[in-house]
Amino acid sequence: MKRSRITAVVLAAALFFSAAFSGCTPDSENTEQREQSRLKVLEYRQEVNEDGIAADLSRNPYYKTEQPGYEYSEPQTIKYDSAVTGSTREAMILLPEDYDEEKEYPVLYLLHGLEGSYRTWKNKDAHIILQNLWYFHDVPEMITVFADSSVNEQGSIDGLSLKEAVDAYDRTEEDLITGLMPYVESHYSVKKGRENTAVAGNSMGGRNALYTAFSHPDLFGYVGAFSSAHVLGNTSEERSMPALVENFEISPSYGDFEVLMVCVGRQDDVCGDESYRIHDNMTANGVKHIFYDMEGGHDDNVWQNALYNFGMRLFRSDTGEDA
Repeated sequence: MKRSRITAVVLAAALFFSAAFSGCTPDSENTEQREQSRLKVLEYRQEVNEDGIAADLSRNPYYKTEQPGYEYSEPQTIKYDSAVTGSTREAMILLPEDYDEEKEYPVLYLLHGLEGSYRTWKNKDAHIILQNLWYFHDVPEMITVFADSSVNEQGSIDGLSLKEAVDAYDRTEEDLITGLMPYVESHYSVKKGRENTAVAGNSMGGRNALYTAFSHPDLFGYVGAFSSAHVLGNTSEERSMPALVENFEISPSYGDFEVLMVCVGRQDDVCGDESYRIHDNMTANGVKHIFYDMEGGHDDNVWQNALYNFGMRLFRSDTGEDA
């Protein structure tokens, strides 16, 4: 046996016996890391308001960062055929790290804002926020789908006027219902039914999440609109962005949504007024919903915060108010 091979064998044996006598194998070390991470996260007391909303996560060091000892899935690109555009389109899908085809999972569809893409929510660390929720806050594991709202043949709004871009985004509902959802439900182990299906989005994604859910209350039980772009009728904004909803009304056949959440930054000077109008309209029409505003503008901090608070309430029997 060559000296280098003898040396390697001796070193391997030494490492094995060292680990054995110290009681620290790679598996036990990972278990210890997990336990330490879990204790740190659970010991942190996040301040919430009377409605259980964590409106300020700025001092929370855990909610959007990977924690030692835990494995985090990365969203993967998928391709599906769209009857709306007559082309093959792309989206991203996030599966739980221990995804099991023998189990069924609820599904969250996330929609992005203007000039974004199916990669946008990943860039906002949505995949980390959501996985931390099921690792540390007992939120059920779910499949998350990052849709693309540039619903046209080129899959982009580059070079388009605002009206043309809005037209492309407003096809999101049809493309989601006729193309993306059927693909996901036929290729992955999905729990069906409105009690197992959510849709949410920011800005233009919030506009289309509301329109999609109120157009299909039989399919969606959970709805989140974060800094929603113009969606209600009877404003001057209709000249550049047509209304999609005249009034928010609950379908008598299906009743209230399991969770309907509207959030906005108080300093949002892009479309901040619309969220207050949505809240007022829902209140006037007796639509059960959660509304909160927080410090911030039309920006990622608000949308990450909203995803956390919305995610805490997804697919669980309680209200998720122990943020």
